[in-house]
Amino acid sequence: MSARLIDLLLQRSRRERQLLAVLAVLLPLALALALLLPLQERRQQAEAARSDALALQAWVRARAAEKAALDAALPLPRDAAGAPAGLSGLEQGLNTAGLRSALSELGSEGGGAVTLRFDAVDFLRLAAWLSSVHPGWGYSIRSFRFEALEDAPGKAAARITLVPGGS
Repeated sequence: MSARLIDLLLQRSRRERQLLAVLAVLLPLALALALLLPLQERRQQAEAARSDALALQAWVRARAAEKAALDAALPLPRDAAGAPAGLSGLEQGLNTAGLRSALSELGSEGGGAVTLRFDAVDFLRLAAWLSSVHPGWGYSIRSFRFEALEDAPGKAAARITLVPGGS
């Protein structure tokens, strides 16, 4: 077969042989650029996406473990029978969180519903208190309203209505 190729090349002019040689070099290079490089780029993107997903998964696991540790460490504001703590239990939780002084109204409605109103409260402290006690306090949040106070950065006006029957 190589003899046939040599005979074929000898029949061509010097210029044609040089063009065939250039074509023999450029064709594999063109194939590599057209096919292999995009595949390599896709692989690198997939590896980067996988590493991002693994990092996100590790972060979520760490936050879940942190939440479980916090939930285990927090005393739940319920009485011995597992019923909702009522106004006094909520007020005690607010005292512990340092929010009692910001409380403007703590009232009871029909059916065991409780209303909390804050005219100017530190939003981060209130949000931390809500997220820490909510899973086991015996109440569900029926409604809430937060309004940012323009004259006090970081402060908010809040109204929260709780009903018995939380998780």
